[in-house]
Amino acid sequence: MSPRQQAIQKGNKRYVTFCKICGMDTEHRASKSDCCLCDAKRKIQWNHDNKKKVKAYRSQYVQIHKEELKKYRQDNSEHIRKRQKEWKSRPENKKRMNEYKKKRYKENPVERLKSILSTTVWQFCKGRGNVKRGKTHELLGYTGEELKIHIESLFKDGMTWDNQGKNGGWEIDHRIPQSYFTSIDQLKECFALENLKPEWGDWNRSKGNRFIG
Repeated sequence: MSPRQQAIQKGNKRYVTFCKICGMDTEHRASKSDCCLCDAKRKIQWNHDNKKKVKAYRSQYVQIHKEELKKYRQDNSEHIRKRQKEWKSRPENKKRMNEYKKKRYKENPVERLKSILSTTVWQFCKGRGNVKRGKTHELLGYTGEELKIHIESLFKDGMTWDNQGKNGGWEIDHRIPQSYFTSIDQLKECFALENLKPEWGDWNRSKGNRFIG
């Protein structure tokens, strides 16, 4: 009885025997009598020779998956909200979320900028008798990554993402101070990229709400 027949008889999905191509004992599939190593090499070679097909297939698969996921969320939005609310209400999960947020705030400049900007926009709206309606990047028209690139391009000597906001560090300054914008309709103008720049904290606080320049 061959090794394959013995494996099938025992109910094993794989067995070890000599492969003429590899020149050594390798695992074989009992269902097809294929050498697993040879099969893996063929797949790698096929993917290499058909990169465009593979990329198109993966792109199509991802798109289908996104559409299915979007539909599921729409059809089960209430159920999902309840589950998320229940999960977030647990003390151990609250602790995990806070620790995760602190870690991202500390280590990721983009997340830090998004957090600071979101809070500042909320305060701007509240100070003008309104509430913040919508996500920050949608209200302002740019992403956290775009803000990071803009601020970084204006860094002065000694400024890094490691000394943002720390003692003697730098802060985000409004060229035209927020107090000059009295209407909620001026939100986008106040927080436009061209109105934001990095400045050393001590200087920024000494300037107050004066418009220099």
